[in-house]
Amino acid sequence: MYDAIDDPHTYDNSTVLVNRLDLRTQTELDAFEAEISTARAEEPLPKGALDFSHYKAVHHHLFQDVYDWAGQVRTVRISKGGNPFSFLKISKVKPKCCSMIFMRLAF
Repeated sequence: MYDAIDDPHTYDNSTVLVNRLDLRTQTELDAFEAEISTARAEEPLPKGALDFSHYKAVHHHLFQDVYDWAGQVRTVRISKGGNPFSFLKISKVKPKCCSMIFMRLAF
């Protein structure tokens, strides 16, 4: 299950993410996301330097058929199954900092 607080990427009065097929139940969205992202993962991934821009390009590649905002930086706290992830307070984290984090991960 997807959890978010005041997320503009969810349907009103729901925790289901707005998606390209307009699926309104989490079960349907989970099945579609798994099927499509698995198929996209079998394709060649975008070439890149394993930096923040490349990370976003890979995210876009995997989820472009599911979400219009695939590959964009999230601006709200989110979690799936109670595990928080993918949140950057844009006003506090600059793109240069993201690049530095990815450079450190590469070593």
